[in-house]
Amino acid sequence: MIRVLRYQSGSGTPTEVEVEQAVVEPEHTLLWFDCDTPDPDELDDLGRRLGVNEFVLEDLRSSGQRTKLDHYSDHFHVAVHDCSLSGGQLSTREIDVVFGDGWLLSVRQPLDPSAAAAGPFPIDAVRQRFEAQCVQHDSADEGLLLWSLLDVVVDRYFTVTDTIDDRLDAAEVDVLDDDGDTSMSTRTARPRQLFDLSKTIVEFRRNAMPLREVVAAILRREPATITDAAVVHFQDLSDHVLRVSELLESQRDVLTNLRDAELAVVSNRMNRSMQQLAAWGAILIVATLITGILGMNFSNAPDLDWGEGFVVVGGIIAVVSVPLFVYFRRKRWL
Repeated sequence: MIRVLRYQSGSGTPTEVEVEQAVVEPEHTLLWFDCDTPDPDELDDLGRRLGVNEFVLEDLRSSGQRTKLDHYSDHFHVAVHDCSLSGGQLSTREIDVVFGDGWLLSVRQPLDPSAAAAGPFPIDAVRQRFEAQCVQHDSADEGLLLWSLLDVVVDRYFTVTDTIDDRLDAAEVDVLDDDGDTSMSTRTARPRQLFDLSKTIVEFRRNAMPLREVVAAILRREPATITDAAVVHFQDLSDHVLRVSELLESQRDVLTNLRDAELAVVSNRMNRSMQQLAAWGAILIVATLITGILGMNFSNAPDLDWGEGFVVVGGIIAVVSVPLFVYFRRKRWL
């Protein structure tokens, strides 16, 4: 599906036109070609109309591009990844943007079938943000439209970081508040949960962090069509991307500390078990020693003809074992 919106300078209300009627007029209008999983043939035809480089068209036909900004003669190609976290699974969608003087082509690649729960990309939010800027700056240019699209993507990055923070807080409570009453199934599943969270952070970082280089290149004014008004917005966007980067680094550190804390908890629990075994072993060794000696097979054993021998021996065992039990109890070994 290809939708074409024509924006007049100074107006935030677009006119929808057919692809065949779309004529690029940089001095007066901006054409936004928005494609949601377009047909390859339609995309090739549109690319030829706009003079898009053949290598860019090849990238637009399939997903899998890294986040980047490439320059091809009179137009630029930006590949960015939209991310969302739903049900503990990170879903990513590649969004390709090709722009030149007076036009911008956005192509939303299809989601993986396993990530269908992520929902559609909020393209209406991009449009509302851009149209508000058109009215405010009395101008419609591709720089403001590119900023609007990237700004929505970065806002969704913050939603992902908030969700990761919630999961880290929950994991921290589970690890540090383990009072010994936690079920074995919960303890067994905890390392897997921490590993999955680590995998999510690594994958999200791989998709989000390269956007810093794209924004930095735009701020260096590599695309000549980016106006001063748009550059101001990209400076703010650069701050947001930097915040996402800092949040990811801090979350990775917190997760590393949590994994170390989990190992410490497991080690402490094992030491506790060894203390209990050692305490009971020390108590029972007295009874084992006495009964072992008296159970030896020799003719002059003192308890063979002694009627009170069993009671006396049991009393001796109790007299020695009870103080040991009290001692270990006070030491919190039992």
